[in-house]
Amino acid sequence: MTSAAQTISERDSLPAEGSFHAFHTRVVVRGFAVVSVVFLLGGLALYLLSAAKLVWPDLASERALLSYGRVLPAGSDALLFGWLTIGLLGVAMHAVPRLAGKPLTAPLAAFGSLGLITVGTAAGTVAVLTGNNAGGRWLEYPLVVDGVLLAGFLVAALVLTATAMRAGGDRLPVSAWYLVAAPWWLFLSYAAGALPVFDGLPAEVQAVFAGSALFGLWVIAAAVGGAYYVVSRLVPDARFHSRLGAIGFWSLAFTWAWSAGRTLQYGPTRDWYETLPIVFGAGLILAAIAIVTDFVQAVRGRWHALRESPPLRLIAAGLALLAVAPVVAFLESLRSVSAVVGLTQWETGYEQLVLLGVGTLLTMGALAHVHPAESGRTMGRWSGAAMAWMLLLGLLAAAGSRLVAGLQQGFGWLAGVQSGGYENVGDGFAESLRPLRGADIVQVAGLAVILLVAVLFALFVLRHALGRTADTSPAFATSGPSAPMAGVLRGAAALFLAAALGALLFPALDSRADPSLAADASVGSASRAIWDRGQELYRTEGCWYCHSRSVRPIVTDVGLGMVSVPGDYAYDATGLVGAIRLGPDLAHFGGRDDAGSAALALHLIDPAASRDWSVMPSYRYLSDGDLAALTAYVAGLE
Repeated sequence: MTSAAQTISERDSLPAEGSFHAFHTRVVVRGFAVVSVVFLLGGLALYLLSAAKLVWPDLASERALLSYGRVLPAGSDALLFGWLTIGLLGVAMHAVPRLAGKPLTAPLAAFGSLGLITVGTAAGTVAVLTGNNAGGRWLEYPLVVDGVLLAGFLVAALVLTATAMRAGGDRLPVSAWYLVAAPWWLFLSYAAGALPVFDGLPAEVQAVFAGSALFGLWVIAAAVGGAYYVVSRLVPDARFHSRLGAIGFWSLAFTWAWSAGRTLQYGPTRDWYETLPIVFGAGLILAAIAIVTDFVQAVRGRWHALRESPPLRLIAAGLALLAVAPVVAFLESLRSVSAVVGLTQWETGYEQLVLLGVGTLLTMGALAHVHPAESGRTMGRWSGAAMAWMLLLGLLAAAGSRLVAGLQQGFGWLAGVQSGGYENVGDGFAESLRPLRGADIVQVAGLAVILLVAVLFALFVLRHALGRTADTSPAFATSGPSAPMAGVLRGAAALFLAAALGALLFPALDSRADPSLAADASVGSASRAIWDRGQELYRTEGCWYCHSRSVRPIVTDVGLGMVSVPGDYAYDATGLVGAIRLGPDLAHFGGRDDAGSAALALHLIDPAASRDWSVMPSYRYLSDGDLAALTAYVAGLE
């Protein structure tokens, strides 16, 4: 690995503009851009609706399709796999051929990967909305959809790798490292989560690993690669540091997936597993610092370029948030902090920082450069600045409100235990929800602003989708570390394998246990067929997005019953531990005084009638048989 300054002539190295091959390459890149913004609008609309339901629980409550437990995962998955995944792959399809100085290999295969990912994401979103949630955060799509997506991811990774390898023994810059390695991490991360090999608590470990890897090794890695490419193109004489670039890439590859267990702190997993996110979370902060510092020193003395370039404004905002997101995750992993913010909406704030903040800003910035290069239409200077500022303000309101809400709720639970009010269970839970209404309204306002920005950006992409290419700029220079792509991919694969063993396989196997007495009592509370149907409804209706089933050995959870152990989840078909408490914990609901089946059934039909403070959706759309099964399952949790 050495430092290198490479000059790549797009005009000479790529096919002639009128050639058959070049035409199909342009169609591929534009197709990825157009489809991605469609998912951006649809995903954000669903996500905004889920946030609005926390303020107005009766909003569209008569429609099963629009229940909170369905629109939340449908919207967030559409943003991850539709908007960010398709958009970032489009950036890679444009950038990698130029970085390698070779035409895109098999553009028709690349177009096929777009079709597979589009169909898979659309089908998965519809499946979740129609009550076919497979369970596992970020793994909600049915198994057949997982297969379609994995095929699309694999084809895209192969196309990009083949293109990069056509450079032969040439050393490619760090932007190519990210843009070629990240699609392989996407494929491996999703496969690691989608394989139906675990149930119970091990399945929860599997889901949190896959989610963490998808966020860091795919979204962040690919977005940073796009940022490196765009800055190299738009900043005159930008000089990236050879060591900082390499440190940023390899430290991100080494640390991010290992930090997966932060949402299970004080949970039923082993203590050694809970230590991993603390150790590697600290390393992740150093990785982010190295990456951001590399960009800052590269544009030092050229700040005027940021003022003049809309793509650079968006990228600068995204990089600023990249320095914040790992800190938020690291704080959640610390046991002292987790005792307060664990199982609160702090985790939602982190997810928004990554998906709507770092990922969206960097993807928009890259597409704002790539799409004009393919269509010949540029974004206006002032419109780009307005989008960047509006998106930042909207994110500050949305994600900031979730972080504040997490602190409010966590300290409320803690104070309730100390005062004897017990705001973590029963009617006392109302006292931990009422202070959050203002923050919930702020979140809705922030997401509405982000949706407005998304509409403006989508109009820019869609209006110019049919323009003629104008990317005939002279050669451009890339700087920083360089290495043959084969060596980079071997190292990237080795680091992922190590993380999969240490943060997925070993802790999953160590979390296996025989059924506990509580688990046996729960299963025996109703006929097995009814109990199984009730658990299926608990999963498909998304009850686990709002209710945890985990009593932790900390003061915050005093009054909730026995501390949860791995055997409590032995009969769970998927991971149903839950990561957030918008409603009371249900681990031992059947043992509480107010847990009668009749009262619970009425509450499921009209939550506000029995508890006017509840933000739970109504399940009156369920059939009598399904309502009885869900009631029997929840009431039987011992």
